[in-house]
Order: sequence, then structure tokens, then C-alpha cells
Amino acid sequence: MHRTTVRLEGFEGHGEVTMFRRRIVARVGGAAALIASLVALTLSSSPVAAVNAHANYRAVCPAVPTGFAHCQELVVTDAQGNPLASAGPTGLSPLTIDSVYGFPGVTSGAGNNYTIALVDAYDDPTAASDLSTFSAQFGLPPCTTSNGCFTKVNQTGGITYPKSNSGWALEISLDIEWAHAIAPGAKILLVEASSNSFTNLMAAETYAKGHASYVSNSWGGGESSGESAYDSYFTGSYNGAPVSFFVAAGDSGLPAEYPSSSPNVISVGGTTLNFASDGSFLSETGWSSGGGGCSAYETATDAQSSFSQYAQVNCNGKRATPDVALDADPNSGVSVYDSTPYYGQSGWFTVGGTSASTPMWAGASADAGQVLNAAYVYGSNINFRDITVGNNGASCLTGYDLCSGRGSWLFGNVSTTTTTSTTTTSTTTTSTTTTTVASTGTMNVSVTAGTVSPRGKGYKVPLTVSATDSTSAGIGGAGVTMDVYAEACGGTLAASSTGTTGNNGQVTFTFSTKSAGSWCAQATVTASGYAAGSGQTSFTTP
Repeated sequence: MHRTTVRLEGFEGHGEVTMFRRRIVARVGGAAALIASLVALTLSSSPVAAVNAHANYRAVCPAVPTGFAHCQELVVTDAQGNPLASAGPTGLSPLTIDSVYGFPGVTSGAGNNYTIALVDAYDDPTAASDLSTFSAQFGLPPCTTSNGCFTKVNQTGGITYPKSNSGWALEISLDIEWAHAIAPGAKILLVEASSNSFTNLMAAETYAKGHASYVSNSWGGGESSGESAYDSYFTGSYNGAPVSFFVAAGDSGLPAEYPSSSPNVISVGGTTLNFASDGSFLSETGWSSGGGGCSAYETATDAQSSFSQYAQVNCNGKRATPDVALDADPNSGVSVYDSTPYYGQSGWFTVGGTSASTPMWAGASADAGQVLNAAYVYGSNINFRDITVGNNGASCLTGYDLCSGRGSWLFGNVSTTTTTSTTTTSTTTTSTTTTTVASTGTMNVSVTAGTVSPRGKGYKVPLTVSATDSTSAGIGGAGVTMDVYAEACGGTLAASSTGTTGNNGQVTFTFSTKSAGSWCAQATVTASGYAAGSGQTSFTTP
């Protein structure tokens, strides 16, 4: 197998560029490619940098062997990979998330008739105090042991807790704080498994489903042929009604993971929230690392397989994930307080991953007071924001897809965006232009690959993104995310970068590689007053 390092970096010119680099191990010119690790992320100023610049981030929990689970959480770090903690919140607040999705709000008392259980591994010794700090910071009602709102137990319901683990403690803080943020009136039950083995986590699941209406699981692992033996753990009833189970879809794109692929759970994927420089919400797009895919072993439920848009994802009767999505990109990450030191840091962290979107979906379900299962999700009960721009290895489509499922949940007076797309191909650069139409204006996006030129022992290629309105005038100040894939768009993500268009509506990136091969560059563009648009181009390095 040939080893190559690919980078996408800023180029002088029309706009500002933020960059990060991925190292990939690839068979250049062949079908197989594997992302091995995230090498470096560098952050520079941008009009959307407040929440949307490409932050440095790392997985909180390491990879695990079969039979064990890792948490699905990513934490923002400095350029050297050290977790960043501060004295005050640095990520999105509950108020911001509520405004984007129309959730009832921090003082609403929503969910007050229900209990949400969070199943995690190991002990978070500061869980109760951290939840109190979080609640006080954001004006949430107190949720404490003394007032009966918060309860922490081990996997059998006892109070002899397992040993602590700093990574899982950060996961626990995320879970309990954001379940409470979205459903301020619900009771919070934390069930701590003795370890991250599936055996112990399923024991914790058993206790949780006997004591809560909604059970959130922000963990998972690779699929295996015997996984269906665990499916029965995700069924049960509480207070005379079926229990709703939510599982994080993963933070590495395709393929599907377990237990997200269990037909008995709601698989929760991830999106990116895009904001203007003044903090106003622009759009929601698919997160490039959100989990999804067709299960290799599990069969789709009747509700999913009979859904009118199921056929377009080509799972051929297998379970398709995710079902739904919500904000999970650490670049639009949420604020979490954790006083248990993680790599020597404690305080306020900015985190992402489908570990964030999953407890939020559980909280929203408690707000609605509904049993969420496949029949409910694939019915006409939920007002979804359809995510049509983005790619996690599978493209976001109109309707159901493996990128964001059916989309995100719009609760209150929040409108969906209707988009239409047309495609044209240039004979010189194989440039594809997607036009996205919104009620406030039309934006045309195109990507053009320039001349390939030598760079040391490799090659460099300028990639120019143009955003124009219906009069062909440039749209300045638009946020641009450029993704370059090995061979074809939707394949292996080789490099990614963000930038901002100049007054002429253009920004240019430079793609550099030491290897010959085929590539596809895809740009996603957001601007105030316009729905998100995208364009792509194919090119080769000789």
C-alpha cells in the first residue's frame, strides 16, 4: 500500500482561509483509501470564526476492540492537541441551541413528567456539582440530588460507583448537562457501567430502561456478526409505555456502528451549524464526520424500509443509519463544564460529536412527551429541517439520506428551507455548479481547478470558489468549506479547509500532494440572506 500525505492550505488572493490537514493512507488511483489520523489543525481569523472556524479537536475516548465501546465525543484543543479549558463558556449555549431548533427554553420546565437516563461507563466523581455549575451559568432550574432531580447509580442501581475515568467523565458531563438543557423539567438518571465492555454497558441499559422513559447512549463500536444478540436490551416499558432508546451514530463518517445500527433504537447523526459574524444563524449542513451507513448485519424495520425515500440510500433491506440528526460538529460545539481533570485541564470545554446530538434528541423527546420509535420517526409526526448540503462519505440528499437521516427536529416557530438544485458541467475543468434557491435570494456556487504545477517533489493545484447572486454579482463575506476527496466526491476525505469570499465573491485554496491521482473538490457556501449552496470539480495530479 502506498503512503501519501495530502494537505489543503491557504493561498494568497481574494479571501481569508482557515486550514487543517489530514494524513491519509491510500492506494493512489485505486478504489481503497483509509484515513489514518488527524495530523494538525490551525486556526486563523475569519468573519465566522466565533463558532465556525475549523477548530483543533481530538477524540475523547480511544478506539476499542470488538466487545467494547468508546464514547462519541470530540473536544476542542490547541494546535498541539492539548484540550482547551477556560474559566467561562466558550461553546454554544442552551439559549443558542434553543433558538436554532425552537426548543421550549431553559426556564420552560419542559419534560417535567419524565425521566431521562444517561448510560455511560466508569464514574464521574464530580457529576452532580458540575451539573449544578452548568445550570447556574445558563439560568437552568437546579437539578440536584437533594431536590430529587438528579440521581447517580451504578449498573445495578447501587451507590458503590465504579472507578473513575477522565475521558468518560467528560462524556458524562456532556450527557447530563445537555439532557437537562433541552428538557429542564425532566429528572436526570445517570447509570454508570463498571467498564466500557458491552457486557457491563448492557447491564446498565437494563437498569436504565426500568427507571426512565428515555434512554440516551453516547457510545458505540464497530459492527460484528453477533451484534443482534444485544438488540433485546433496547426494548422495554416504563410506567406503562414503551421506552425510547437513542444511540449516537458515530464521529467517523461511514460505515455504520453498533448499537446505532440496532433496529430497536433511534440512531442520531450530526450536523454543522453555520453562523454569521454577528452571531445570527445562517444554515444547518451535514457534518463531514457524522456517523452513518448501511448495517452489514441488521435488517431495517418495516417503518424504515417502507418509507418512500429509503430506496434512494441503496441499503437493500438492511438497517440504514442515522435516523435523525442535530448539531454535533465541534466547530459549532457546545459548552460543557467538567471539574474532573482531563489531561490536566478542568473547567469549561467546547465539545462536539454525536455524543452531543444524542442527549439533545432524548431531551427534545421528553419535551414532546412522545414515544420515539421507528414508526414515529418515519411517520408524519415531526417537523424536520431537511439537510440537503454536506457529505459524510454519503451525500446529504433531499429527503432521507445516510448523512443526516431525515434531518433535525424543528420544535417551535422555526421555518425549514426549501432548496432546488441544477447541475452543469464545464468542458475545461469538469466544474459542477449547484444553485440553491431560498425565499430571500438565489446563490450560484462554482468550483474551478486551475493549472497543476510542481511543488517540491509533489504538486499543487489552485481551487477557486465563486459565489454569485441571480445577477451574477459576487457575494462577499460568504463562509466557504472546501473538502477534497480521493478519487470521487463522497469517497475518502483527504483534506478540508474553510475560508471567506472577498468582495468579488471568490476565494482560492491551494491543494498540495506528493502523489499522482484523481481528486474531487467540493465546496459548501453559506451567506446571510441565502440558503446554503454547493459546487464541485474533479481534477487529476499527473
